[in-house]
Amino acid sequence: MWEKIKKFMGIKKKEPQEPGVIGFYDSKPFHNFKYALIYANETLISESDDEKKASVMIYTRNYKNTTFINVLVFKEEGFNTLDYDYEKLKPLLIEKGLTPCERSIVMILFQHYNENTIALAKSFCKSDKNHFQQACIYNAKKVQMDFYKPVPKFYKLYDIMCEDLYFDLAFIDSTKD
Repeated sequence: MWEKIKKFMGIKKKEPQEPGVIGFYDSKPFHNFKYALIYANETLISESDDEKKASVMIYTRNYKNTTFINVLVFKEEGFNTLDYDYEKLKPLLIEKGLTPCERSIVMILFQHYNENTIALAKSFCKSDKNHFQQACIYNAKKVQMDFYKPVPKFYKLYDIMCEDLYFDLAFIDSTKD
């Protein structure tokens, strides 16, 4: 009886998450992210945009004095999260003719769900008033991006992060019907 009432009221059944996962974003399949970033008019700052050849693709754009940097990781062997900190990527932005902003949101999206990517995702995440870094791992079983660090504590940065997630990466906003 209680299950019918929940279903009638629109309360979704809570599904168990993978161990250590704090939350998830509903998403489209991983190969769609590249096209969503191109549609959002983001600039490619990595060497190649060929998924078969490149192990990493980096896209960026500026929005409301915030630099979005979205890193798509296709092959995590030899991947070092320390190389993708905002301060380390600033020279690459300047080299491509882009102006770095005061605030930054760096999202690393891993294609493969394994112990190595989980360890990398947990080590990468950090947040302060002007900079936010988050790593997500594509969960192919549930077609969602799992994350291991909560969203930013600062409202303005969170509001801007939503622009990156739902417009640039085309994540599915499950709060809207």
